[in-house]
Amino acid sequence: MRVVLFQPPVFRREAPATALAKALAVPRIHAGDLIRAHISRSTELGVRAAEAIDSGALFPDEIITEIVRDRLHQWAHAGFLLVGHPLSAARALALDELLGELGKPLDSVLHLRLPEEEMERHVRRLAGRRFCREDQSHIFELSVDHLLIDGFCNVCGGELHQRGEDNENSIRSRVRSHEAMLEPITQHYARQDLLVTVDAVGAPDEIAGRALTALRDRGPRPCSGRLRA
Repeated sequence: MRVVLFQPPVFRREAPATALAKALAVPRIHAGDLIRAHISRSTELGVRAAEAIDSGALFPDEIITEIVRDRLHQWAHAGFLLVGHPLSAARALALDELLGELGKPLDSVLHLRLPEEEMERHVRRLAGRRFCREDQSHIFELSVDHLLIDGFCNVCGGELHQRGEDNENSIRSRVRSHEAMLEPITQHYARQDLLVTVDAVGAPDEIAGRALTALRDRGPRPCSGRLRA
C-alpha cells in the first residue's frame, strides 16, 4: 500500500505512525527525518534546506519535493506510509505527478482527527513539557514524569526548562494553523476519493486498528491484500 498520513501536530510524531506502518507492513517515511538526514550528510539539497531553515523563511516546496522524490523512487514499488508530506497544494500536486510517472498512485490518504476536548488534553500535555539544557533529547512531561519536582533532568542532572513556544496559547495557534493549512490539501484528496478520516482518540495501537478498519471498509482497492491484523 501507498498511504499518506496526516496527524495532529500535538501527537508524538512516532505514534501512531509507527504502529500503523507495522500493521500495514510498509516502511514509515517521515519527511522531517529525510530533511535532517540530507542536512547531516551536507548533500546539495541538505545545504539548501539548512539555509532555508536558518533564514526563517517558508520552507521551499521544491526542496522538500526533491527530497521526497529521491526516497519514493526507492520505495514506491514496495509501498510506504508517508508522514509530514505533502503540506501544501503545490507539494500535493507534485506528489501526484511523481507517483503517476512511477505508475504507483496513492491508495489512501488518512486524516487523523481529534475532538476538541481530546485536543485540549494534548495541548495541556505539551505545555507541561520540559527540556534538559544539557541535552535537548532529554524531554519530560510533568503530567507523567512525577520525579521532576526539583526541576532537574533525572538522566544527566541538567537544569530543565520550558521552550517559549510551549505555552498553551502558542500550541493552540499552531494547531489552528495546521488545520487551516490541511483544509485545501484534504479537499484535493477528497475529490480523488482517497481521503479517509479517522477518530484519533486512544492509544497508538487503537488508532492504528481503527485506521485499518477504515481502510478495509473502502473495499479491495486500498487494501490490495496487504493489510494484516
